[in-house]
Amino acid sequence: MSPTPLDSARRGAYGAMNAGVVPLWLAMIVLPRSRLTRTLVRRAVPLHAGLSLGYAGLLGRSMVRNRQLPDFGDPDALRRQLTDGDLFLAAWSHYLTFDLLIGQWIWEDALDRGRTARLALLLTWLAGPVGHGLYLLQRRAS
Repeated sequence: MSPTPLDSARRGAYGAMNAGVVPLWLAMIVLPRSRLTRTLVRRAVPLHAGLSLGYAGLLGRSMVRNRQLPDFGDPDALRRQLTDGDLFLAAWSHYLTFDLLIGQWIWEDALDRGRTARLALLLTWLAGPVGHGLYLLQRRAS
């Protein structure tokens, strides 16, 4: 079963989620030592909370509408379930908030060590574990 295109409300939610994290990522990468970046990171709790609440709501709505839990034991079943717009958006919010959390840790750890981590942060933003792995290797090498 191929996914149907997201309706305008879900497309709007997708865009809003992405737009919400962009300022933090750009600040941590471009201006890692600025007061603005410190303020944005310190005030990111509502963003994480919003993504978490959105995750819970979207996941719940998908489960009620489809009358089933996500099937994490069967990759084919889960792949089919992720064609549901709400479940897809729940998964996307999960991805965004956890990658951002790792990015914030990298940013803070690099500052504490007097280093920059721009490449690791960029890769974490774009490819999650790749950037995290790079930073861990860089951290161990220093």
